[in-house]
This record gives sequence, structure tokens and C-alpha cells, in this order.
Amino acid sequence: MCRLAINLLCWMSLLSAAACLASEPAGGFPKQVTDLAGRQVTLSAPPTRLFLTQPRQLYALATLLDDPTPRLAGWTYPLAVFDPAMAQRFITQWPALAQLPTLSSAPTPQLNSEALLNLAPDLVLFDLSRVGSVEGSPLARLLDELGIAYLFIDFNRHPLENTPKSLTLLGEALDATPRANHVIALIEQRLARIDQRLAGRPADAPTVLINVAPGVKVDCCRTNLRNGLADLVARAGGDNIAGALAPGASATLSNEWVLSHPPDVILNTAGQWAAGDGIRVGLGISDAEIAQDLRSLSHELPGWQHLDAVQQGQFYALWHGFHQGPFAIVALERVAQWLHPALFSDLDPAATFDALLPTPAALSREGRFWGALNAQ
Repeated sequence: MCRLAINLLCWMSLLSAAACLASEPAGGFPKQVTDLAGRQVTLSAPPTRLFLTQPRQLYALATLLDDPTPRLAGWTYPLAVFDPAMAQRFITQWPALAQLPTLSSAPTPQLNSEALLNLAPDLVLFDLSRVGSVEGSPLARLLDELGIAYLFIDFNRHPLENTPKSLTLLGEALDATPRANHVIALIEQRLARIDQRLAGRPADAPTVLINVAPGVKVDCCRTNLRNGLADLVARAGGDNIAGALAPGASATLSNEWVLSHPPDVILNTAGQWAAGDGIRVGLGISDAEIAQDLRSLSHELPGWQHLDAVQQGQFYALWHGFHQGPFAIVALERVAQWLHPALFSDLDPAATFDALLPTPAALSREGRFWGALNAQ
């Protein structure tokens, strides 16, 4: 009890110091916002000590702010766990990010409340997927008692539906509404174009296997049923072959099941995880390297060399981060081109990505965030 009291005193002292350094509250504060869990939260001022419980939440902040680092108090673990190359790019752009306090060097199932309070946050961001474990928890009660606001956002569970909502929420919270509105308008314009063209497509849809991060945890085949990339495949005019399997958001398919339900298209998510596993895409990665990794995967999984999707070159890699930040529209454009090349040959998903995440120089010119196995 004494230790907790000391920590609370430290937290109040740090918060007071942060308040002294902060500028006058921007217009419109205090304000009430509604997060993705439907909670009404009052924000007394624009946050100056924001804590990220998921490092890929930085993608959204990078879209809305020229430099988010002055507003950050810390994060649970660093972005380099998921994408060392992207983390280094952000550190080059914002050197202060290298000194951002972390609670762990790797993903952890629970937040250390004491360590979190020592960072004196004034706003904590949670992914919506954690609402069940956070609401009513000791941590939530402690945050409520101390008057530390927290919000649930979502770019992962239902990326097309919840990205505009999450950007609107963050725009209100960060006093960045004009920038958020601009990004949302760009997303909605590109989404409308895809919807309009697909409205007249033939009834038959190509069947798609979603293979989430093959080689990272399992070789075959974690998949989305009714969330994440499943939403994108459906909106792009594809038929998720696992969609009718069972209730729930995800499943792991056996190799035998895949061979007995051969898809027209296989969509593998990829990245540059710190462990070095999986298919590589991203900064510093070439088309040839992606094709090599896809070829290796098709040889490692028994029977996959004989699948039509592999034989016809309909075997693709897509950056996993597209549905971890506000970039689902980029992935949707690319998937739509793969599924319906005649309808969408004029789309430019690389330009869309650069517009959503303006960095010097453009990310699309420094790496490859998707790739394909050449037809044999």
C-alpha cells in the first residue's frame, strides 16, 4: 500500500510538471468523445503524454501529426518487434523515438500498472480487441480513480468500417480534426470507386485463402473468418473459402483442408518481424526477394506446388501492417487488382499509401509492401 501511495504521488508530480510545460489548451476543450467501445470520455485538454499499448498505433499518429513524439509518454513495447525496418525509418525521421520509454522489449499479455503510472500518461490508447480484458479490470479502475482517460480504437478487427471512426476519434482527441477529415475523405473517395466498379461484376467471385503470417507462428494456415483481411477480401469481390467454417473471427486450417478446398487465389500476409521468420515485405525488400520467399513457402508446404493458385501465379504477399494502421484502403486497392485485374488496372495503391503516410522519401519508392510469385 505504501509503495502504491508513493507511486501515486510520483504520478501526480510528473503530471503537474507536464502540465506546466504544456501550452494553453486548444479551443474546444474540455470535450466529450465517444470511443469505439461506445464509451463517452471527457478530455480536459489535448493530450501531451500519450501512451500506446500497441506500437502499431504509431501508424495512425504518423498519419495525423507531423511529429507525434513530443506528445508521447511511452509504449508497451517498441515497434521494432513487428517491423525493425519501419521502426528505424521513423527513428530517422523522429530521433526522439529512439528514447521513448518502453515497459517491455517484447509483447506481454498484461500491462505493468506501476510502470505505466510512472510515465504519468494523460491518455492511454487500447485496441478494441482488448475491451473485454480491460473494462472492469484493476488497471481500468486505477485509471478511472486517477482521472487518466483511455480510449479504444480499431484498425484491425473491422478495418474498413472502423478506420474512419478511429481517425475521427483521434482527430478530436489530438485536436487534429482537419487532418483527420482530409484522410477520411481520401479513403472514402477511393472506396466508392471500388464499390461502383464491382457493382456490375459477374456473380461468380474468385475463391481466396487468407494465410496470416505463414512461418511466424505456424506454417499453415492461420486465417481470418469474419474480421481483418476477410473484410477486405469480401469488399474486393472475393469469396473467402474459410468464411463459412465456424463462428468466430479466426481459425487455423490444416494443410489437408487447404488441399481439399483449393482456392483460386492465396493471399499471404508478410512483414519483417524481429525474429526474421515469415515472408519478407517492406522497406529495403525487393520484388525478387518477395518472389523467392513465396517460392520457398510453396515448396515447404506439402502439395502446394500443385495448387492452381501457385501454378498460375495467383500467390501473393501483402504487408501485415496494412490492417494494423489506417491503411486498409491501400490493401483493398491491391487485392481488388489481383482479383479483378481488368476492372482495376488503373488503380495506384502505392500512391494511396504515400498520400496516407507522407514521409520523406516516399515509402513506396524505398521498398515493396506487396509482391507475387511469377506464373510458372
